[in-house]
Amino acid sequence: MTRFFFGNWITRGYLFAVAITAVILLGANLATGEHEPTTEAIYLIGLTAPVSVIFAPVALLGDGWLAIAMLWLSAAAGTLLNTLLINTIVGEVGKFHSSRA
Repeated sequence: MTRFFFGNWITRGYLFAVAITAVILLGANLATGEHEPTTEAIYLIGLTAPVSVIFAPVALLGDGWLAIAMLWLSAAAGTLLNTLLINTIVGEVGKFHSSRA
């Protein structure tokens, strides 16, 4: 499982960017005392697109606990799917380069 998430430097960079964005969003929410999705959520949704755009569009995120749950669950699902896609693409490119050598 560790190899899946941290197997190559592209995946590590992507996960680092998502983690930093999530920490900034949580920090902004804790600093202001608001717990509803704010404008900083756009960066998190953008990094975890297309899944997060489908399940938690910014226009539909209103107030309340359901909006918060939709944001974080869709961001988690988008991160997992994008990690899978990155690993698949990098793995195929690696196979191509090793077969040519």
